[in-house]
Amino acid sequence: MEPNTEWGASGHDTTAWQGSLSPPELEARLSHMLAYRELCRAVQRSGRENFFFAALMAFFAHLSWQNGGANNFFLLVYGVFIIGELGIALYKWLWPSAEGVLGDALVMLAFALLNGLLAYVQFQAGLGPNPILAFLTGLSLLATWRHWQAYRHLRQLFSIRPTRQQLRWFEGFVRDIRQADPHTDSAILDLPTKPGFKVLLLGPLVVAVETRRHNLHISNVDSFGLVPVADDTGEKRDCVRLLMNQREYPPFVIDPASWSNYQRWRREQQGGEPVGGGVARYD
Repeated sequence: MEPNTEWGASGHDTTAWQGSLSPPELEARLSHMLAYRELCRAVQRSGRENFFFAALMAFFAHLSWQNGGANNFFLLVYGVFIIGELGIALYKWLWPSAEGVLGDALVMLAFALLNGLLAYVQFQAGLGPNPILAFLTGLSLLATWRHWQAYRHLRQLFSIRPTRQQLRWFEGFVRDIRQADPHTDSAILDLPTKPGFKVLLLGPLVVAVETRRHNLHISNVDSFGLVPVADDTGEKRDCVRLLMNQREYPPFVIDPASWSNYQRWRREQQGGEPVGGGVARYD
């Protein structure tokens, strides 16, 4: 099957990655984009820790205020730290990068110094050692070290960061697959299983995009198949079951155009049976 050259209609550059590259090369490019996307999501998920530490700071600031152990200056500093944690969480969500994790390390280091200073002031005032402040100082130093190590690791991982042009290409590529119609493009399948997929067939390469989310899956002719489903009487119906990357999805009614496109692609690739070997039955 020849690559579909109509994918460049939206204006982004697909000929460099699709028209001139072989399916293995295109798969490598897409895998690169997926690795970067998952890395960004990991940084975004780490923002939940910022909310936890912001709540922890607010709790201990309230505790210090109730016990009369903190003056207005320290309460103000606690407020700055709380806002800082929330700001870093927002930064990591909007602009995921290693620098967001470095911000975590700096805030935790400053928080450790603050609590150490507060403990020293209380001790000099004759109040004795404060176990709560000692615990906070140690916890903050431990978090500082952990975030610093994570930052160094992420700096290396973010070296795979694609260019803006490549990111625009990828988003346009995914958008075009989701908007494509199997009735007018023989390389497209519309598979309304759970979750639903729009699938692009490029030679042995299979690119599946979830219709309601931005997740993308890469498969190949050996790991992707549509298996006809039969009822208890053994009669085949217009239902199929999707098998992709060693996972089985719920049966669904397939559109005739998508089924025709799949059968044509399967014959061109290996001229054989759908992956899974024959008829499947409902459990």
